[in-house]
Amino acid sequence: MGIARENFSLDELFISLQNRFSDEAFGLICKAYDVAEKFHRPQKRKSGEPYIIHPINVAYILNELGVDEKVISAGLLHDVIEDTEYTEENMVSDFGEEITKLVIGVTKISKIKKESISKSEKAQEQKKRSKETELARNLMKILLASVNDIRVLIIKLSDKTHNMRTIKYQSLEKRQMICKEVMELYAPIAGRLGIYRIKSELEDLSFRVLYPEEYQEIKTRVNSKKSEREIYIERIKQILITRLKEVNIKATVNGRAKHFYSIYSKMTQKGRDFEKIYDLRAIRIITEEERDCYGVLGFVHSLWNPIPGRFKDYIANPKSNLYQSLHTSVMGPDGKGIEIQIRTRAMHETAEYGIAAHWAYKESQIRSELNVANTWSEKIKSLSESIFDPQEFVNEFSSEIREDEIIVFTPSGDAITMPKCSTVLDFAFRIHTDIGLHARGAKVDDKIVSLRKELRSGNQIEIITDKKTKPSPIWLRIVKTSTGRHKLRQYFKVAQDDINSQLAQSVSKNPLVEKELANIQKQKSSKKASDKKEKKTKEIKVIVAGIKDILVKLSGCCSPLPGDEIIGFITKGRGVSVHKEDCPLAKKFTDNKRKVSVWWDGGVSNDPIPVRLEVKGVDRQGIYLEIVECISSTKTNMLEAGATLAPGNSLIARFLIEIEHLDQLKEILENLRNIKDVIHAERINS
Repeated sequence: MGIARENFSLDELFISLQNRFSDEAFGLICKAYDVAEKFHRPQKRKSGEPYIIHPINVAYILNELGVDEKVISAGLLHDVIEDTEYTEENMVSDFGEEITKLVIGVTKISKIKKESISKSEKAQEQKKRSKETELARNLMKILLASVNDIRVLIIKLSDKTHNMRTIKYQSLEKRQMICKEVMELYAPIAGRLGIYRIKSELEDLSFRVLYPEEYQEIKTRVNSKKSEREIYIERIKQILITRLKEVNIKATVNGRAKHFYSIYSKMTQKGRDFEKIYDLRAIRIITEEERDCYGVLGFVHSLWNPIPGRFKDYIANPKSNLYQSLHTSVMGPDGKGIEIQIRTRAMHETAEYGIAAHWAYKESQIRSELNVANTWSEKIKSLSESIFDPQEFVNEFSSEIREDEIIVFTPSGDAITMPKCSTVLDFAFRIHTDIGLHARGAKVDDKIVSLRKELRSGNQIEIITDKKTKPSPIWLRIVKTSTGRHKLRQYFKVAQDDINSQLAQSVSKNPLVEKELANIQKQKSSKKASDKKEKKTKEIKVIVAGIKDILVKLSGCCSPLPGDEIIGFITKGRGVSVHKEDCPLAKKFTDNKRKVSVWWDGGVSNDPIPVRLEVKGVDRQGIYLEIVECISSTKTNMLEAGATLAPGNSLIARFLIEIEHLDQLKEILENLRNIKDVIHAERINS
């Protein structure tokens, strides 16, 4: 089911290598093995086995991926510089610069991980958010370490795969930590690189550790009808083999492996019943020529009725990771659904081994095939140049490497692959930066829509531009892709100095505003630090009209938090009152002369800010206690709490809590929404 043996032997490795490589290439690999074996000889794995077992199996996995002798040699040597007396200089002398650079790249990633573990052990009492930030910082370093040579990441994925196969020798706590990281980062990376063999195995191995009960249930259900399903698949195979021969189409027909995590995902995320998951009965047809793929498709549809909405043409519209195949589902004999994939042998190699397969080609062929590697590197570099916060960087990158994609079309019919949930504005920036910056609206399938319209596969989009249109900060909420956010951030960064200058000038030209701001500054400088009432008008990191050091008050009606879109109003004698942009009370202010632009100064106040929450749920026994415990578990100060019964057997609970930053609020709301029978949990105004 996608999980290989824990270990392969040296003999098995050498036999598989001799079938692929020339004597010279095989000699280089043997030399790398000899060095690794010599310097790792005193070391043991946690299982008690000789350490050399690990590099042997990393090399075995790399060989299965079809990489060249230099990458396999680097796989054998990937731990020697870090864990033994063998030096970088020794390696350059023995193996040259290229292999050494690959090993150093993997070593950098390993050092980052060890630093992370060491720090987390020393800081066991730190808050969860601090640990997540530290993890994000290290993951950011990992990605940047591999940006110049994607082969470093392929070696690391192979290293991670063998460590996952032998993870049972780690403690439960460490197993869970490793598997969470694998599920969130390494499996999606393998998918984005098109290495589905590794992606599926990493997912199944992580699934087994993180959700043992669910894993066992899926395994039991799959195995309970295994023989029946295998007989059915064999019957379908024989029908196809016989009929394809009759029409002179050369093709190989095989059953396809079922992955437990894939089945679990379809049941939980798409709400499918176990028996309705068609790829439990899956067939793969591999042809010699691309034109035969479409011939086979037509032939299959003539045999059995296709299931509507289940056909995808990834040959005409390849995925961004180079994946190509035809997917269809049909209603087979006995009324059972079957999923069928049709592809050429070359497409199959790419589907199994992804970008790694292309290093087996000659140099002249590589360049035309590795656009995905260039795109990968450019995306990491682009994110690192525009995003400096590690958590935001990892969040953005994670959203980009998820495999869910849509295919949309330009007015001229060109296919564009984009992440799922992309908006019209994302599409505009994908076409060209200037089109994005001046986008006013769009036509989607000949219907006028707004920039925030979410796109679906098959949409044809025409962007409507206007040179007078300029980006608004609210656009950062509309775009969903890192490309769109990066281009907007670049625009705002260039424009910010001009905006600050214009705001300062507008203040100086408005006598009323200038006078009030001067009075506010005087009041602030004369305030006594011991005055307890100052907590209500405490110093917050907010810039008023381009000027720092102005006394501000966060309005209690909407309790804005750092990160909210805000607006300011000059009050008489009480400083600048700051409201959320969508605050109902703020919308009632009609004196525009007292309205002033304000924004957060990038910092977070050290003082807590009061926020009101409303939680609605089904009125069942214990739900109110669960809600209160959920809030309390975050160590948040709860100032007020209460609940009322509402029509329809529902309960409405309201709380006043103190929050230090917007991320903390988001975490609390997310936890509340995960409580059974909670219908909604929202931040509300007073």
